Amino acid sequence: MRKIILVFASWLCLYQPCLAITAEDASALIKKLPCKDDMTVEQVLDQSIRSHSQRDIGWRNFQEDGYVDVERAILINKSMELRYRWRVKNDNSISIENDRTEKLCHRDP
Repeated sequence: MRKIILVFASWLCLYQPCLAITAEDASALIKKLPCKDDMTVEQVLDQSIRSHSQRDIGWRNFQEDGYVDVERAILINKSMELRYRWRVKNDNSISIENDRTEKLCHRDP
């Protein structure tokens, strides 16, 4: 019986990604990324929100086929919203999805 289950599991892996990342795992991965001054992405964004009296809209996840987009949105006034967005693929590779996100952890010379 155990052999049948292993064969079936192996067969499933051929037709769908076996290690598809979950939205929760992708979000946790982004939040823990190293950023400025030995802080994580989450800590840098939290500090920015507190120091500039901004309104935190929160973290959002958008699950797609083969990847998860992770976004943090911040309201800076009634009509302007900042969005930081990353894409986490099933192989755990991460790409930055907008200029604002790219500048977030950039260190000034």
